[in-house]
Amino acid sequence: MTPIVIIHGWSDNSSSFTKLAKRLKKETGRMVEEIWLADYVSLDDDVTMKDIVTAMQSAWKSSSLPTKSNSVDVIVHSTGGLVIRDWMSTYWPDGKKPPVRNLLMLAPANFGSPLAHKGRSIMGRVVKGWSSDKTFQTGEHILKALEMASPYSWQLAQRDRFSPGAFNQGGVRCTVIVGNSGYSGISSLANEDGSDGTVYVATANMNCAGMNLNVARDTGDITATSIKLSSGKTAFLILDGFDHGTITGSDSLPKKLLEPILQALNVTKTGFSAWCRQCEANCEKVRIKYSKSKDPEHHAFQNTVFHVVDDSGIPITDFVLEFYGQFTDLKDKWAKLFNKHIAKKKHAYGDDKSYRSFMIDTTSLNQLIDKVNESLMFSLSALPDVTNDNNMVGYKSFGENDIKQLELKQSDLKKYFSPDRTLFITIILPRYQKDALFELKNLQ
Repeated sequence: MTPIVIIHGWSDNSSSFTKLAKRLKKETGRMVEEIWLADYVSLDDDVTMKDIVTAMQSAWKSSSLPTKSNSVDVIVHSTGGLVIRDWMSTYWPDGKKPPVRNLLMLAPANFGSPLAHKGRSIMGRVVKGWSSDKTFQTGEHILKALEMASPYSWQLAQRDRFSPGAFNQGGVRCTVIVGNSGYSGISSLANEDGSDGTVYVATANMNCAGMNLNVARDTGDITATSIKLSSGKTAFLILDGFDHGTITGSDSLPKKLLEPILQALNVTKTGFSAWCRQCEANCEKVRIKYSKSKDPEHHAFQNTVFHVVDDSGIPITDFVLEFYGQFTDLKDKWAKLFNKHIAKKKHAYGDDKSYRSFMIDTTSLNQLIDKVNESLMFSLSALPDVTNDNNMVGYKSFGENDIKQLELKQSDLKKYFSPDRTLFITIILPRYQKDALFELKNLQ
């Protein structure tokens, strides 16, 4: 009988899964094992994600859990999603098959959480509680990994979503289930539009995409590569009305929650494609339900993550991204609509501002797109400005003919901004050096 392993998330403990574990044992007759990442570990400021992954490998071995491929089913919640992905790509890299068969992610923070940078503040402790043995410690390294636009989540995606990894066809069958309603009571302080109170619906989804924007040296033309979809197939299901806590079944296990959990744990290799289609069809019903809503709480969003570097790969931290209309004037209608109603929460990663996240309200985009009969234009400006007399190196972006515009035609906007996903965009700028920076003089 295939065992089930449960891994909880940041600031949580295994007691949150007692009810679910008992119910699963009753429904399936299977052994349920819990990997303990207790509060004193996940809230310790000295502990890193790599520490937890290494400790998990030791715990796995000491528990005598199977290591043969497809021999264990795993349930993770929240930060547990990053832990299991990092663990699999660390110990089973390059497409090798890990022991996980069916992986169920409940509200995983796959590509960031808006609560992470708040978690180091008083608000985070109000929302998540004060249970740490080390007073006022919040697990700083873990929260940095969870922060929106973190290099950790970007690099992990390169390892397991855009390279041959555990989720390729015939590998781990992954199902993500996430709610779309925020917390009630004092914890509602943490709520963000398009989230379950802790993670965005878009950042939970494992189905992501990536592309590059290259700025040509001298001409300044911006060219876009085609959008690359993540490898493998994962199932994604939005459960209307659930928040980050209730999705675990810790309070109750209604049929609406229990049935997809059991389906995700029991899905077969031959039935997985149909399961993915069924989940997507249910998601589309939720999107349609809120498609005309003016309240963005339940709107669909795209987590659009930018990483800006120069042509040597050096991060650029001082830049501005600009969206505006094709026919620019003082009444630029597209710019006003896009920047006010569509491009919502913007977050620069605290330790490296070359990484930034824009939450794009795709529901509002679909509502407004027919009101403007023109393309959406994109460009950027960066410092230092090499055309400034005082700067020996830098970028050309402030002159009229320096960095050009990228035209996003109306017919292509839904391709670039897709609901409930993360899109990783690398922008590469040429870096210039003035001749006076290095001179060779003939002394004769």
